[in-house]
Amino acid sequence: MFDMLGATFGATLAGCLALAGATGAAVYFFMKRKLDEQKQVEEQRTISFQQMQTIVTNEIKNVYELVTVRENFTADISFADDKKFFGKRIPFSDRKFQMSYSGTITCGCDLEAIRFERDALNNRVKIIVPLSRIIDLYADVSSFKVHHRSKDFFADEIQLEEQKEMVTADLEAHRQHALQSGILEQANENVRRKLTSIIVSRGLNRSFDFEIIFRGNSRVLNSSRQNLLR
Repeated sequence: MFDMLGATFGATLAGCLALAGATGAAVYFFMKRKLDEQKQVEEQRTISFQQMQTIVTNEIKNVYELVTVRENFTADISFADDKKFFGKRIPFSDRKFQMSYSGTITCGCDLEAIRFERDALNNRVKIIVPLSRIIDLYADVSSFKVHHRSKDFFADEIQLEEQKEMVTADLEAHRQHALQSGILEQANENVRRKLTSIIVSRGLNRSFDFEIIFRGNSRVLNSSRQNLLR
């Protein structure tokens, strides 16, 4: 009887050991396959410096100017003058004028000038980006509205050219105000966010450490060379 129990126990133990061995082998091969798959994925994530440049460039290749800030605004213009003779005001020569218009100012970055610099030792990439600039500023002629116009007997009529000169001067004032308000700094930050989004969404930060640097002169739109009224 003891012999039978011993034989049964031995058979059961052998079965358990066999099952444990089979389970261990299955777990081993399962973990090995997972590790191999993870290694393959990691290898796929590792890209060359040239591939990285191509990916980033392709994301923006159809955009010459990356528009980062576009603001629409409405402005009011008031004007009053009179005629003078030898520095003395001529009576009944006063004229007054008040109008409003809508305009648009746009800031962006010239992406054709973007450069990549690599520190191979630390696997770090510097993306050198030109500073943002005002790339467009104009007034919408169709939005011109005259709210008040008056002139005395000896005053001249306000001509269309004078209205255009007023608007042009006001646009220049708006440009200066926008610059002082930090519109270009805001545009630079938007460029940084856009490039960071491209890097993260394409998984490029798994292969490189990135640093975005702005360099160069911030060229401001030369109003004398642009059509300010459209």
